[in-house]
Amino acid sequence: MRTPLLAAALLLASWPAQAQDGAFEAEVREASGRLKKSAAEAKAVPRAAAGAADCPPETAAEPKLYSSDVRWGLSMPEMMALYAKLYASDKRLKGRAYLNAAKGRYELPNPAQFGGPVVVPEILIKALVRHIEEAFAADYVDAVFFPDMGHSHLLIPDALYASKYDKYPVDRRSQFYTDALSDPAVHIFYHTAEQLQSLKEDRRTVLDDERVRWRHKTRNIAGPIAENARLTTYQNPESRANTVGEVPGFRWWGAGFNFSANKSGCFSFRQGGKAVRFDISLSDLEPDPANPVVD
Repeated sequence: MRTPLLAAALLLASWPAQAQDGAFEAEVREASGRLKKSAAEAKAVPRAAAGAADCPPETAAEPKLYSSDVRWGLSMPEMMALYAKLYASDKRLKGRAYLNAAKGRYELPNPAQFGGPVVVPEILIKALVRHIEEAFAADYVDAVFFPDMGHSHLLIPDALYASKYDKYPVDRRSQFYTDALSDPAVHIFYHTAEQLQSLKEDRRTVLDDERVRWRHKTRNIAGPIAENARLTTYQNPESRANTVGEVPGFRWWGAGFNFSANKSGCFSFRQGGKAVRFDISLSDLEPDPANPVVD
């Protein structure tokens, strides 16, 4: 699993990424216009526009989704069966986004020492929904949960990171996330097929399965938070798992957010003409306290 999101670790890899479907936008939006738009969109999230359901804060008694509920080395049939099982279950992401009815906005739980709750901007929800729907349309993904498409990283243009985002103190981490997740210049990067078994036992060659080979080839996708922007796929031929961990011109912020489909999720995307609900969280999947050791 990844390091805890709120540890603010920059997970930098040693290999270069190669763009396959086109380059990211080269131009960073004018700071004044971007910040004005971000501030306005971060104030509140209209529920209809965000595709949200009723979304009360989680309770201590609410069943949580744990790392032991998923596993590595899944075959495609195993992954899809697990996806259906967890979607229908009552287990949801810990620290999931909720509606703050008093303030008319969605928030993500965040410790007080890091600035308290993170405002969930409307532009982020729209971008995430668009990215998920486009990923399905392009046949890049099969399921929205951690074993496939279920976690993200942030790509922040180098110059923008140096001039703005590198200056947030730890006690203002919430504002960092609210601002970054509102910024059209920031891109969301997704590792897909995360727990899908794609390599043979020698761990050197891809399985002789057409679907698995395609998923292995297209497992790195990214898209900007800006409206009407398309996804880009990336390759890393130096990684046997084809895992990209760096994109030239961008600062890799490893601590993104998690998302997972569930029947009771706060938000929704469309797949096959049907609404599929999902949750968002800043917390990684943790071991089940009742069963902390997983074989």
